[in-house]
Amino acid sequence: MRKPARPTGAGPADDFVSFAWVDRLVSGYDLEGPRVRMGILWFVLAVAAAVVGSVAVALLFGIVAFAAALQTAAAWRRARRRPSRLVAGAGALAMPVAATLGIGLAGVVALVFAAAAVLAAAVQPRRRLHPVAVAGYTLRCGFFVALTAASAVFLARTDAAALVTLVVLVSAFETGDYLVGTGAASPVEGPVAGIAAVLVLTFAVAVFELPPFESGSAWVFGGFVAVLAPLGRFLAPVLAPSADARVPALRRLDSYLFVTPIWAWMLWQYLL
Repeated sequence: MRKPARPTGAGPADDFVSFAWVDRLVSGYDLEGPRVRMGILWFVLAVAAAVVGSVAVALLFGIVAFAAALQTAAAWRRARRRPSRLVAGAGALAMPVAATLGIGLAGVVALVFAAAAVLAAAVQPRRRLHPVAVAGYTLRCGFFVALTAASAVFLARTDAAALVTLVVLVSAFETGDYLVGTGAASPVEGPVAGIAAVLVLTFAVAVFELPPFESGSAWVFGGFVAVLAPLGRFLAPVLAPSADARVPALRRLDSYLFVTPIWAWMLWQYLL
C-alpha cells in the first residue's frame, strides 16, 4: 500500500520522523526475515520463563527491552535527535531486574532512569535540542519497554499461570493478525482476525476456568487483551522515528506495551 505523502520542503530529519502513526495504519506488514520461526521461538521462551520463575522472566523480557531501547535510540540518532543509548538501554534492563525484588524498587529505578536521562542530556556536547527534549527522547526509547518488561516480572511474581495465559492470548492475536493481515486488502482485517483468535481462546479459558481466573474474570482479562494488544501495535511506531524504522526488538514487544501493565495492575486488584 502507498504511504501518505510527506510534506514538501521538510528536511531529512523532519521527513524521517513525520506521520509515524499514520504510516503504521497503512504501511502493511514487514515480511522480511524468519518472522514465523522467531515468533514461535519467542512464544516457547516466554512460556518457559514464566514456568521457571520471575528471574527468568526478568532476563528474557529485560534483554529484549534492552535491545529495543538500543535499536530505537540508534534510529532516533540517525534522525539527529541524539538520545542517550547508554541510559536508555541500562534503564530498560534495570527496571525488570529490580522488579524481581519488588515493585517498589522498580519504581525507584524508574525515577533514577528519568534523572539519568536528564543528566545525560545536560552534559551532551553540541546539542541541537533543549536538554529536556533530549531526555524525553531517551525515555521514549527505553521507559515504555522497561515498564512492559517490569510488568511481566510482576505478573510472574504474582501468579505465573496468569503470565502464561497472557502470553498465549497475545500470541494468538499476533498469529491471527499476521497470517490474515499479510494477504489482506484492508488494514483492519489482520487485527480483526487477531481479536477473533483472542476471543476463541478466552472462551476456552472461561469454560475450563483455568487458574487464576473464573469464568467471568476470564472474559474481563481476555477482553482487555482483545482491545489493548492491537493498540500496542500502533504505539510502537510512535516510540520510533517512523513506521519502517528497523527496530525488531521493539516490534517483538509491541503487542504487550499496553496490555501487560494493565494486566499487572488488574491481577493485583483481582487477587488482593
